[in-house]
Amino acid sequence: MGHVIAYGQSSYQLSSDLPSFLPQKKKNKTRCVGSWMMDPAEVPQGQGSPRVDGRRLRRFVLKGAGSVSTVLGDDNLLIEILVRLPPKPSSLPRASAVCKRWGSILSDPVFRKRFRKHHQKPPLLGFFSRHVGADSLFTPLLDPPDRTPAERFAVPQESDWDFMGCRHGLAVLISQPRREIVVWEPLTGQQRHVPFPKGLDNYAKCLYWHSTLLCVDAEDGHVHGDCFSSPFKLVLICACRTRAFGVVYDSASGFWGNIISIVTTGPMLSRPGVLIGSAVYWLIQEGDVLAFDIERQSLSIVKKPTDVHGSHFMRFQPLRTDDGALGMAVIQLSKQNIQLWASKSNSDGVVSWVLQKTVQLDERFPRSPHVNVLLMRGYDEDTNTIFLSSDSGDFTLQLETMQFTNIGRGDPWSFRIYYPYTSFYTTGALLLEMVELNM
Repeated sequence: MGHVIAYGQSSYQLSSDLPSFLPQKKKNKTRCVGSWMMDPAEVPQGQGSPRVDGRRLRRFVLKGAGSVSTVLGDDNLLIEILVRLPPKPSSLPRASAVCKRWGSILSDPVFRKRFRKHHQKPPLLGFFSRHVGADSLFTPLLDPPDRTPAERFAVPQESDWDFMGCRHGLAVLISQPRREIVVWEPLTGQQRHVPFPKGLDNYAKCLYWHSTLLCVDAEDGHVHGDCFSSPFKLVLICACRTRAFGVVYDSASGFWGNIISIVTTGPMLSRPGVLIGSAVYWLIQEGDVLAFDIERQSLSIVKKPTDVHGSHFMRFQPLRTDDGALGMAVIQLSKQNIQLWASKSNSDGVVSWVLQKTVQLDERFPRSPHVNVLLMRGYDEDTNTIFLSSDSGDFTLQLETMQFTNIGRGDPWSFRIYYPYTSFYTTGALLLEMVELNM
């Protein structure tokens, strides 16, 4: 199924090979008119249809062909059309293969920047998963021709690297034995190594290490597609049984900031942090949340909703609400539902919780009217999607549409974590690779 390009009241189909409005070879009495070719004799004459006058038909075609030629002959108008192609991995490579002129436009970094700015939200290409004692693996989610081969995102095979999460097209890993953070760009394989700060580089009491990345270049909402070479910040969290330490690294200066700490209600867990505004939120054992406000350089604890019962950490997921506040998804398996909570802060900064929505599993969840096992594996900020594991398979839940999608069969009892990866996949060299894979 090809893409459709719309301009004004006209639409043109981009097939898997060439656009239908490009010149095609016809037999016998076919005449070329502008960019179109048509033989009046080939026009179907249904029963009761009036006779088509060939001369009038050619005038009609000539008039339409002229408007199409005007649009496609004007680079500015053509760019307005091409920038509206779907933001899928195959869109630009397929359009680039139409002709050299299109390929030149689509490979221009200025166009790719505008393309990302127009669409804003990158597509969810797939997710990395990490099992205890096993290597991290990538699982693609899109269907062909947009499906990215898993081997394209092969995680560097270092036995002491722990996957921390993805944001802005970059992945963050930690090497505890080497006391360093690794920023890795899956699309190009580039790496950047940042040693732990002094004071935490030899700290032996830490049970959990966490790190997350924030791109400092907020132009166009972080859709510039070059976060690796742009300034970024790294947040490092070291969590003991009853205390957590936090510190921020600035790539522009190459220095770590001051280490701050807070007494916690329990150890942190190996789930990625959720970025909301200038703060990052990590799940603590039994459903509380550790908040690190980067601008204020402060750590705080946000208690879970008082009406929520249960303490299994994989039944809680911090998330971002529609109005940009901290939210919480909670699985109530005894009631066969998922509760969606939103936090509210008063003038004194005191946080309270409001129940916004309840998703009844027996009404919406596919395959089984009664769910016996349901755990949260991960969360994607860009698409507002939760990853779930159940006794009937693994699923995603898109919170805006409330749509469940099956993504395969997994082990509901394992403690693996899913790290969603989103990207526009518009790097110049990768466009050529996608052409070879999918054309």
